[in-house]
Amino acid sequence: MTENEFIHYWNKEYPESLPINHELKWNYPDRWLRVHSLPESKRYADSMEEYKILLDRQNQLINDLIGEKSDVFISFGLYTSDQPKDNNEELTEFGGFLKVWTIDLHKERPEEYEDEMYFDIYVKWENGNRDEILTAIADDEIRAMFVSPSKKCVIAPYDGGVDLIVDSMEKRDSLRDKYKDWLSEREDGL
Repeated sequence: MTENEFIHYWNKEYPESLPINHELKWNYPDRWLRVHSLPESKRYADSMEEYKILLDRQNQLINDLIGEKSDVFISFGLYTSDQPKDNNEELTEFGGFLKVWTIDLHKERPEEYEDEMYFDIYVKWENGNRDEILTAIADDEIRAMFVSPSKKCVIAPYDGGVDLIVDSMEKRDSLRDKYKDWLSEREDGL
């Protein structure tokens, strides 16, 4: 799959949501599950031991869903008020990401966004070790999600846990049972 196919794939598989992490849980509640990265729903790691727990949990989830070496799109977005430009590359400490989509947020969600507010989507096709980016996400330095077309799921880590969007309620329920000790005690799952 090429970067340009990301748009087609997203619109086909997730038509109710823009590729914005926080929208997914509201638009796909029957396929959504939130898993906390640290015991007792602690939000941030304060020690190397806690970072190890966080990475162990997140990598176990990722490996269960897509495998250790599976190819995925790593996607992140940047809000901007600038007019859209041609596709360009955003260089990060995690490598280069290609801009594949500019969303006019006011046009898509006029009740939520003012005129001239855009969201640029950048993607990178990746496999292998994800610890650096998972740590940066956990420390709220970057927001990104892992999109796996072959496994039909989205893994959206955040500072505190991981939101999962899987392809069925049955898969979600199976994961909820497997990871019950890592879930929130709140009734809404947050």
